[in-house]
Amino acid sequence: MRNEFFRRSGFLGAATAAVWLAVAGVAGAQQAAPVPAEAAREEVLATPTRYEAGDLSVLSVQSRPEGARVFVDGEERGTTPVYVRDLDDGPHEVILYLDGFGAYRQRVDGPGGRIFLDLGAEHGVGLGLVTVSSTPPDARVEVDGRRAGLTPFEIPLEAGDHTLRFVREGYKDAERPVAVAPGGRREVSVVLEPREGALLVIASPAGGRVLVDGRDVGSADEPVRVDGVPPGLHAVEVRRDGYRPWRKQDVAVPSGRTVTVLAALLPERDYSWVRLFTDPQGARVFLDGDDLGVAGPDGLGFKAPKGAHSLRLVLDPAEKPGYLVLESTVRFERDEEDFRDRPFRLPPVDENFVTGRTLLGRGQLEQALAFLGRVPPDHPSYGEARLLVLDVLVRLGRAAEIPGELGRLLERPDQANNPVLNTAMGYWCLVAARSGAPGEAAALLVRGLDALDRAVRTPELFPPDVRDALHLKALYYAGLTCELLYRAAGEARYLKKGVQTWDIFFARLESSPDALEPEWIERAERHRRNLGFLAKKLAG
Repeated sequence: MRNEFFRRSGFLGAATAAVWLAVAGVAGAQQAAPVPAEAAREEVLATPTRYEAGDLSVLSVQSRPEGARVFVDGEERGTTPVYVRDLDDGPHEVILYLDGFGAYRQRVDGPGGRIFLDLGAEHGVGLGLVTVSSTPPDARVEVDGRRAGLTPFEIPLEAGDHTLRFVREGYKDAERPVAVAPGGRREVSVVLEPREGALLVIASPAGGRVLVDGRDVGSADEPVRVDGVPPGLHAVEVRRDGYRPWRKQDVAVPSGRTVTVLAALLPERDYSWVRLFTDPQGARVFLDGDDLGVAGPDGLGFKAPKGAHSLRLVLDPAEKPGYLVLESTVRFERDEEDFRDRPFRLPPVDENFVTGRTLLGRGQLEQALAFLGRVPPDHPSYGEARLLVLDVLVRLGRAAEIPGELGRLLERPDQANNPVLNTAMGYWCLVAARSGAPGEAAALLVRGLDALDRAVRTPELFPPDVRDALHLKALYYAGLTCELLYRAAGEARYLKKGVQTWDIFFARLESSPDALEPEWIERAERHRRNLGFLAKKLAG
């Protein structure tokens, strides 16, 4: 049995016992009735190979009868006869305990000496032995408010009433009274009750109702936290009109922990019949990277899942020169989508754009920047020209100008909800804020956070082949931005938003564990801990 009570807490009783004690050459040792010389010599030198008479570094503890348990400063050191060699020069408390005889206590000063106790001739000091255990084990125990050790262990306690308190992470605290009789033995054993856990349910897209084990627990318009959930398996369901019910029957909730559940809702009918037209005719259609064919006079018909898709239209320059490749995000919402009256128009080439792109290829960055800047905003090449401007600014190291350029792109109605551009805006606002003045930096961070919010709300608009990675990076930059805004502005709303963002990040990561490299995850865990520390500090 382990005994850590005295060693950890220094818990000492008040009673003393009359024992025969002889401490050779130790100043201040307590003296008791003399022991007959022959008897003392017989007891002390019973094992001469382990103890040399007069050795001041060894404490010899002997008793009649033998077999008494010996506690030195609360730590059990064996049964009599026993020789203790590793004590320091300070005072020490020695307790002997033997069933049927009781407990006996004496203090010694210094590391060595001799103790002999005739248990049949002396009276105990009013101690009893208590065996303490718990299910599960390793619970921390306090006796009368003072730390005693980790279960299971045994401890000598003074006769009388005591209170034992059991504490273990993930379980409810428990208290048990115990009455100790002089020389008696008691057992105290408890079965600890697990603490209740919690669920955090996040629906994507938001909306509908959340049910746990068939019970409606709230609206999914916002993340729903459900407290007081018993440990074990639970059924979680999200219902929303127009979408298939989302169910998971075996959500495991550990005791004292919060489990995040990400519910991805799908429309009732998950595909559309599409007829797509292009202007001019004859463009080759790529949907999510798949070559679907050429959109002729009657367009191009195909079946596609409902939701967001990456669309790429290419005209063969040998047949129809002078047009750029059109890349866009398209959403199919209805059961049938016909684009006859709203064809996709491929942008004609602008001379300034062509010249700027050529100069960029030659490495003439400043000249390329000048020509690309002349592409008019209403020209179809404007969007791609601004993307090339961004590339030039990055290569020139002019990061402070990048958020402004991205802002001009995001002002266009067809790009306002582009999650890739919004994620880029959040990232470059972070970069630019590092070198800006405090007021300017805070404004950049707020602007970046707004863009990142738009990106994380529409994960379905990311390109499918990199969707999980880009969505996680958008959440990562949002969590980091919240932390920097809280440090800069001191507003608790950014701290709360940051904690929630990291919860969503790690919930998403569980469904796509290989989407990010390990160094991204390590940094995310570090930032999550930082925000958690700040939240605890704010809570006082």
